[in-house]
Amino acid sequence: MIDQSVADVMTHSVRTITRETTASTVARLFAEDGIGSALVVDSETDDLVGIVTESDIMHQVATDAEISVVSVNSFMTTPVITIPSTESIQTAATLMKDHSIRRLPVVDDGNLVGILTTTNLIHYLPHLRARILRGRDELSGQ
Repeated sequence: MIDQSVADVMTHSVRTITRETTASTVARLFAEDGIGSALVVDSETDDLVGIVTESDIMHQVATDAEISVVSVNSFMTTPVITIPSTESIQTAATLMKDHSIRRLPVVDDGNLVGILTTTNLIHYLPHLRARILRGRDELSGQ
């Protein structure tokens, strides 16, 4: 398989929130920005401490949580599995499969630099196919 780095495929702009952010605020953010996750950072150190997804918000609604009051600190996923931007997308995809996750924050030297999602990988597949076919044609002399 052709090794492409995570940096070439990831989304560079990432929405961050703090632990104190309410579930209703996150739900509004998801709806307004058309996104499915937000990364939770410590308000003092800016360190990545968790992730909140649409599924997390839906669970809060389904369990009749008072979403205008409950903070993400009480239901975010932590610890967060991350990957460096220099890693291959093959390694990233394996990590996502092994941990049954669809979003993988990208961290370089302790700094959040992006997020890799299954959507990013799906959008990359046609490019990967084209590269594989081009390589095959070159090997066969066409």
